[in-house]
Amino acid sequence: IHSLPVELLTTIFQLGVDSDPIPDDQIRGEHTFEVLVSHVCRHWRHVALHTPHLWTTVHFRTLAHMGRGEVYLARNAHLPIDIYVDTCSEDDYHLRKDLLFREQFLAVFNVVLPQIHRWRELHLIVADLECKSFARQVLSKCGTAPALRTLQLWHVMNWQTSERLFNHIGPPPVVVFGGALPSLKHIILQGVNLPWSRSPFLCNLTSVEFALHSDNVRMPFALWRDMLRASPALTRLSLLFAGPRASSSGTSPAPDGIEWWGAAPPPPDAILPPGALLPPSTDPVQLLQLREVQLNNLEADYLIALFRTLHAPAVRSLHLGLDFDDQDFTPFIEYLAAPPGPHKLENAAGTGTARPQPKFPVLESLSVSALRCTVESWRALLTVSPKLTRLEADFTQLSEHAFDVLL
Repeated sequence: IHSLPVELLTTIFQLGVDSDPIPDDQIRGEHTFEVLVSHVCRHWRHVALHTPHLWTTVHFRTLAHMGRGEVYLARNAHLPIDIYVDTCSEDDYHLRKDLLFREQFLAVFNVVLPQIHRWRELHLIVADLECKSFARQVLSKCGTAPALRTLQLWHVMNWQTSERLFNHIGPPPVVVFGGALPSLKHIILQGVNLPWSRSPFLCNLTSVEFALHSDNVRMPFALWRDMLRASPALTRLSLLFAGPRASSSGTSPAPDGIEWWGAAPPPPDAILPPGALLPPSTDPVQLLQLREVQLNNLEADYLIALFRTLHAPAVRSLHLGLDFDDQDFTPFIEYLAAPPGPHKLENAAGTGTARPQPKFPVLESLSVSALRCTVESWRALLTVSPKLTRLEADFTQLSEHAFDVLL
């Protein structure tokens, strides 16, 4: 081992740290790869401490991590950094006083804010309303982060029911990073909303993940459409009880909810009154690079209206976690299997009506954690997915006899 060239050892270390789980996925209490290799022997420690690539992920979860973060930043003085700040709930703090909570929140950011020009990723988790107020203070005053590519803001609290989440009234959202994130590619917002009309950085995105947004704080549909149109390279879309606004707010002269924007287009022989406005489903957003879609806890009518406004023929992977006991998702599954076209379709001979193409004609992977629909609609979806090579399903959460379709 001592005879290995430093260059080879450095490459091995870099490969090892790149394969290490991200902090959110690591077993708590385990040492990270970079710390382990720096403790093997004096030679390895010297090489590790002089390899800045090993010290680019700065994770704060406990009091001890604050000092560790300063050490990491000293060992990597120039490369981009990925920052994870994981603060705890009041209940957890009562059980473990070494976790980061209200008193340490601003101190953590005092460590990393001087390096904001090097931030490549920021993952911030808060589970307490007072910590959330500190987060608002920091992110509204910090200025731009020119190299930030990934922004993940999580406000995770036990709201007990969706009604409590829906009825929670907080202060209006603040503009973050001065409204300027020129390098942003990945946005993850869970339980956190932004002032959508004052967040011009929501463009040129490659992945969008929204979760736990009550309808009154969701993005008006026009801004949602603008975000997607300005992100033609989008490859991943994940929605969990979130998405564009469902009902019109009544504060805008034009409808701003999906109920109108995703309405079915009129039949070709419909007589429209002068000046009638066609629903935008007649001009869907073209997401030709979209490959992965995840849908969780959204209603059937909402999903149909949403996907009427999107054209994503290259989706390869679809996840459905539609866990509503009182909801029948048959109409949505039928829509995915054979979405009606905006006009009558002719067959190859130019006569009659041809079968419409499925919404996702090249689907290769389908995972289902919860779905209630008829066996016939489930069979239809599988039938029109000839390229499907991977199916993961919890058949205890599907309709009776859904498994029999596979036999």
